[in-house]
Amino acid sequence: MNYIIDPKVFSAVFTVPAAVADKHLKLARGEHIKVLLYIMRNMSVNPDNAEIAAAAGLSEYEVEEALLYWAGAGILLPDGRSAEKAEIKAPAVKQNAKPDRADVARRGAEDEKIRYLLTETQMKLGRNLKSNESSTLVWLYDDLGLDVSLILMIVQYAAAHGKPRIGFIESTATDWVNRGIDTIAEADRELNKMAMSEQAWGIVCSSFGLEKRKPSKNELKLSLMWTDEWKMSREMLTAAYNACVDSISKFDMKYVSKILENWHEKGYKTPDDIEEKKKNDNTESESFATYDLDLFEKMINSNLR
Repeated sequence: MNYIIDPKVFSAVFTVPAAVADKHLKLARGEHIKVLLYIMRNMSVNPDNAEIAAAAGLSEYEVEEALLYWAGAGILLPDGRSAEKAEIKAPAVKQNAKPDRADVARRGAEDEKIRYLLTETQMKLGRNLKSNESSTLVWLYDDLGLDVSLILMIVQYAAAHGKPRIGFIESTATDWVNRGIDTIAEADRELNKMAMSEQAWGIVCSSFGLEKRKPSKNELKLSLMWTDEWKMSREMLTAAYNACVDSISKFDMKYVSKILENWHEKGYKTPDDIEEKKKNDNTESESFATYDLDLFEKMINSNLR
């Protein structure tokens, strides 16, 4: 059944930035949208977290997390009165070792954000957390100082891409901390890049007839360059693989890369372009060879005279 908007509802309207619908419908969660809509509707009174939470049926931490999301996306800007809403959290506890079960229970009891982190992770992964998983999540928050919203973005990505393992979540989070990725916008760009790299690696594996495995960083980089930057098709990738094996009797990633680089520089887009070039090269070689042979015969005949 199709629906149309009742024209009567347009008697009272308020403005929502187009970027919200254009860029954030898939990424933003339901509570993010609810918080933003309430703020947009009540901009004249600048509601506080408690008021938004009561109106949207959310906890105050969920409101704060939503505010951090929209601030990181550049939709909201903190004013002087509410600067704490967009402030990146400093680590609550500095420790080298991961917390044990008792420490996790204690931190969950005293910090609403940790309770939210553990509960949301269970929901996203669709299962109960093991003790080592809860310990790692608390460690990422307390020891590494990574904000809950960023940890949950990694968890969501892991669940959506068939990697619901705490090892992947921990390694990704640690990498982000080391590289200074600490805002929603930066995390969003990084996750998009990761998704594109994984997709590119899948294309390369299928084109080369390889069993899909965990790629090295260099293999991911090359795969993304071939498919995204150079726009090489599956057919071109397969042709490069075959050319590599024909030349050196084995598969070599670096050798394939040189072949593709050469084709890219020459502007080849399809295997037909390569075959056409081969025909032209063969024709030129044959013409040159025939010319040399004719000249050689004339020289011989001249000397015989």
